[in-house]
Amino acid sequence: MSNQPDSFLTIAHQVIEDEIQELRNLDAALDENFSTACRMILDCCGRVIFSGVGHSGHVAEKSAANLASLTRPSFFLHAGEAAHGDLGAVSGDDLVIFISNSGETEEILRLLPRMRSIGAKTIAIVGNLQSSMAQTCDLALSHGAREEAGPIKYAGSSTALNCMALCDALVMATSVAKGMTEEAYWHVHPGGAVGSRLGAKFNHSKS
Repeated sequence: MSNQPDSFLTIAHQVIEDEIQELRNLDAALDENFSTACRMILDCCGRVIFSGVGHSGHVAEKSAANLASLTRPSFFLHAGEAAHGDLGAVSGDDLVIFISNSGETEEILRLLPRMRSIGAKTIAIVGNLQSSMAQTCDLALSHGAREEAGPIKYAGSSTALNCMALCDALVMATSVAKGMTEEAYWHVHPGGAVGSRLGAKFNHSKS
């Protein structure tokens, strides 16, 4: 492969086009199970916990922060650390959303019987609805990605992006259903550029 700028651009366009196609696959894969997942989040009396390892763990951590910023109690549980004491943070009122491309992540599979004994509800976000995780959790959602982006089809890209997009959709759909508005968001996000823009918007509307 030549180290010329046009070669770089060729790969960049391939990656982006591949990821766009996989996002379209996710959009097509959404069904009534997505609505069921939203209802499970809305009906949860405890915290909504996101869990995973590796790339899926990074997606889970971001998604927990996103939901918490919209005033829904949420936190990230590292699936590997959970077996070493962090499982004590989970209660029977909680809902745990596990993220794994293969649906066979050992650290998560070891946790599922514990979650059942605690009484927490579970949702799996996976690439394979026939996987062990999908079959064991209370509900399973497919992230819809069929392969990774670019010329190397094993480097995490489309699968992580689709998982993040699916979690973003869950977070936004349930937050709007609970009555979250831009003005309400301003009250919990008064800082930074976002806080400044929202402050200008709503201070102006009240003047």
